[in-house]
Amino acid sequence: MISQVRRLKELLFMFDTSRRASPFDLTMAHDAGFDAVIPYDNVTPRDAASLTQDAMFSRSPKAFKHTCIFINGRDVKKAEDTLKAVKKAMFPPFQTNIVIDPSGAYTTAVALVAKVEDALNTQGLGGLTGKKYAVFGTGPVGITVAEILTSLDCVVTVAEPNPMLNSDYLLQHEAFRGVLERHGAYLHGVSAPTQAEKTKILKEADVVFTVAARGVRIIEKDIIDKLKPTKVLVDTNAVAPLGIEGLELNDYMKELASGIYGIGALVIGDLKYKLQKALLKEAYETQTKKVYDYKYALFKARDMLKETAAPKIVQKQK
Repeated sequence: MISQVRRLKELLFMFDTSRRASPFDLTMAHDAGFDAVIPYDNVTPRDAASLTQDAMFSRSPKAFKHTCIFINGRDVKKAEDTLKAVKKAMFPPFQTNIVIDPSGAYTTAVALVAKVEDALNTQGLGGLTGKKYAVFGTGPVGITVAEILTSLDCVVTVAEPNPMLNSDYLLQHEAFRGVLERHGAYLHGVSAPTQAEKTKILKEADVVFTVAARGVRIIEKDIIDKLKPTKVLVDTNAVAPLGIEGLELNDYMKELASGIYGIGALVIGDLKYKLQKALLKEAYETQTKKVYDYKYALFKARDMLKETAAPKIVQKQK
């Protein structure tokens, strides 16, 4: 009788620092091909170290490479601290792939930056460097966009549009302070709840990202009409009212006013979805010991966009 060798199950342990795991991330992990996705909620760095070693010692070093750790949760700082704990808990030969994407912020932020870079190059507007950026929103996505751009020596202003918060809030924001400490010369934090404050920031910026809460209008049409070319405005809000008035979900470099171009939320969302799935799929298919963070995600996104290079298309104002 010929014995059959059983294939090892590909396991993904989700360490979520929030009070419940995200259905979006669970679905993405299953769709990437993992045989089983096991979520843990409210994970602390101490929990993560213990859970990692429990997973390690349940398999041989060779078999452990068929286990992947996925770190998420809304708080970027907690996720990064959890990553440190997981890495510290592993040791040769017990090492495997780790994916970190807190609340999807890393893949969303990378999709924003990579798509804008691609649009600028495609439309002959130059690359990312040498431009001024404004980020409206101080959540995980906004802070990560600021992190990526400042790491590329870009000048970035992070604006808090919530009237209940001010610039002092940003200085108390752990993740913001972390970016400030690493790239202080290029990062500025301001409060911008009023139309006048928004207009001032928009006039000075070349590229603007609106990454505030869902269903919150950040930029009105009358502000856009006051801007001088050339500017690119990018939205992530797919819930009405959208973040930028006059910009629809599927618009790509639509001319909102003379020399003012917009990229809609679903254009960004499409790349984010494909990117997150690609990272998880790679972590599933390659038994290495890699950390899939925003730095690797940016490399991957750029590569994906090269493979699907689009022709020069500018949508004129309707």
